Amino acid sequence: MSDCTSPAPVKPARRGRAGVWVAATAAAYLAVLWYIDRDRNILSQLADHACTLALCSALVLASYVFRYQRWRAVLAAQRLRPHSWGQGALAYLAGFAFTASPGKAGELLRIRYFGWQGIPPSATLATFIFERALDLLVITALAIGAAHLIPAFGALAAIILGVVLALALLGCWPQLARTAHRCIERLPGAPLRRLGHFLVSGASALGPLLRVRLLLHASLHGAAAWLLTAAAFALLCHAMGIAQPWPVAMGIYPLAMLVGALSFVPGGVGTTEAAIVVMLGATGVAVDTALAVAIGIRLVSLWLAVAVGMVAVALLEVSRRAPLTR
Repeated sequence: MSDCTSPAPVKPARRGRAGVWVAATAAAYLAVLWYIDRDRNILSQLADHACTLALCSALVLASYVFRYQRWRAVLAAQRLRPHSWGQGALAYLAGFAFTASPGKAGELLRIRYFGWQGIPPSATLATFIFERALDLLVITALAIGAAHLIPAFGALAAIILGVVLALALLGCWPQLARTAHRCIERLPGAPLRRLGHFLVSGASALGPLLRVRLLLHASLHGAAAWLLTAAAFALLCHAMGIAQPWPVAMGIYPLAMLVGALSFVPGGVGTTEAAIVVMLGATGVAVDTALAVAIGIRLVSLWLAVAVGMVAVALLEVSRRAPLTR
């Protein structure tokens, strides 16, 4: 079982495939954007709000500070620390590089780069799952302000709470984790079984992290991060002439993120944008304006994250190779 439950190191070929996928996704995204822009002039609308988009980008970048501080706190709870704040931040940001790729490529990148700093793969995986579970709760709470725009919000929230509860049970109940591993062995396909073991192994390591003080500290950092991102969306809406009550304006993007996550499309590409357009349309916003807002916020969130992650990967790889060439 050990070879199934331990996360494998990132292989160059896997990173290469993930890179090809991200490039293909970006190319397809640009092609669709070009097609839409022919009749709707989305890009010209966004160009008119370049200063607002720059401010939105700054808010999103500021959110990364809170997210990384949370990551450091969870590692510290496991008595682990990166070599330095900067090196740890680069390793964390590298996980964003393949956000728009399928599977766990981004998380495996963090395993690689935190491994260079003495952080074991199991700790990186447990920290990632802890982070994602709290994010789901925080985003769901923020989305309540726009819940009336999605009739199925109750079912959506129930699924989220069920997933988080299952993770907590796996972390606190070793017997359940062992049972889950045995059930996973019956799944068809070796890749699916490896992924299942990978996730259950990470979830089963959550037990020591489920402490009130750490949960409160991490939740506050997560709330600050996602409030900044939601504020960026609300700011863009305001700049585009969309008047919404602040709870609704702050809730639409988190709710769209949940829809994108549950669509199982890598990065929620397309599904998140569609959810934003539908929800804004339900409040009376014209389709062209809703499309401009949806594309604008995704450029400064998803695609900005991918770009930041790629830069972090390049810096880490160059710094790693530099001593070898001296």
